[in-house]
Amino acid sequence: MRVTDAAARSNGGAAPLCASRAIAVLVAAVLLAYANAFGAAWQFDDFATFLVQSATQSLAGWRDALPGIRPLLKFSYALTRELGGGAVAVHATNIAIHALNAVLLWALWRRWLPALAPSLARADLAALLAAVLFALHPAATEAVTYASGRSISLAATFGLAALLADDAARTQPSRRASVLLGPLLFALALAVRETMVVIAAVPLLQAWTTGRPLRAELWRLRGYAVVLAAAAAAALATPGYHVFFGVSIATRDVAAQAMGQLLAHGYLLTQTLAGFTNIDPDLRVPAAWSPALTGCAVLLAALVAAMFAARRRRPWLAFAIGWYLLQLAPANSVLPRLDLANDRHLYLALAGPMLALSCGLAGAAAGRLRVVAGAAALALCAALAFATMQRNADYRSEVALWQATVRDSPRKARAWLNLGYAHRLAGDAARAAAAYRCALMLDPANAQAAIDLDLVAPGDVSPATCPPAG
Repeated sequence: MRVTDAAARSNGGAAPLCASRAIAVLVAAVLLAYANAFGAAWQFDDFATFLVQSATQSLAGWRDALPGIRPLLKFSYALTRELGGGAVAVHATNIAIHALNAVLLWALWRRWLPALAPSLARADLAALLAAVLFALHPAATEAVTYASGRSISLAATFGLAALLADDAARTQPSRRASVLLGPLLFALALAVRETMVVIAAVPLLQAWTTGRPLRAELWRLRGYAVVLAAAAAAALATPGYHVFFGVSIATRDVAAQAMGQLLAHGYLLTQTLAGFTNIDPDLRVPAAWSPALTGCAVLLAALVAAMFAARRRRPWLAFAIGWYLLQLAPANSVLPRLDLANDRHLYLALAGPMLALSCGLAGAAAGRLRVVAGAAALALCAALAFATMQRNADYRSEVALWQATVRDSPRKARAWLNLGYAHRLAGDAARAAAAYRCALMLDPANAQAAIDLDLVAPGDVSPATCPPAG
């Protein structure tokens, strides 16, 4: 039997989806959803990242700054600037990276779904739908439209490429080049963002859910262990990482971190994953245990329990949940961060829930609900694309973004402070003063807000007109 005939049988008699068409669909989906993101303005951390740091201004500046943290990320910024690219070029590059990530995910799911979901008649369509949902979901906008979010998306590119190379090495171990390529790409991912350490554990997760021996898998991944050891040694020898981790550890104690991250996971599951985006969510470390924390703990425990329960009958679901939790682990677990959660950290984790959703719809389409499942998939894609375009519109200016942020985080002083600064840059002193007054009402000790208010409205004693602190 020819390979194409075998593939057609595994797809319920239908011919397998053409790779070029699948790639075209994914690129078109990204271009549609992000068409209004090319002209996005510089925002928040972008000024320090792109316009101040010498390491991102030119390749010479990048070389002079070595050794430093995230060197490959800074190299990508410096290269864009060296080639004469401004904000439009930076955003175009981010959009291209996102499209490439969607294609890499599709290629990965296409290889893995036959083992993860052997009962699916059209695993190829499920793989494509999962990648399209990832490409269109508004939770990805902070890693794409927000220029500084490139650290997440570019690291994902190298991480996903490493997984593809590793799978090729597993299925064709005689090809020495593919055996070496995976660890090399993994090293590049770590050079973009250190949170990519979890990529080395993904093959173990895939082996666990499909029933392959873990001991053999561990031995096969020894090259990744060597890369991890080298990366750890490099971090220890880099002063920037000493500061980076030192600030992190000093942020809060273990108990506060545990409570804060329970709240963060609840937020990401119920808000960001549901499509409600916010560049500065109003999440605060709880002072004590509360019913809300209990609900978050129950939700997280239920997710873990579902992963173990689904392993034998629905390995695709166990893998999807495991992928989600694994990708979030570096930024949302033990090591503290100043912000409890940010939308961009859901970027690669998002691929897990989208895979589960696509498999569920593909399974329904194989039965009597074929028309309903197809209509639901199309409606979902349209809704996600619309939500992403709406969110991209918020990035058109600093004022627009922070107006959206104070709408969603009305009791967060930093959001009002940044809105005031945006109005000030736009030359609107009256609105800037109004925003600064709100920041001071919410946080009377905010020295920056007091200084900025005095700059735009010296001696101002007008009352603030914004939501009260609560």
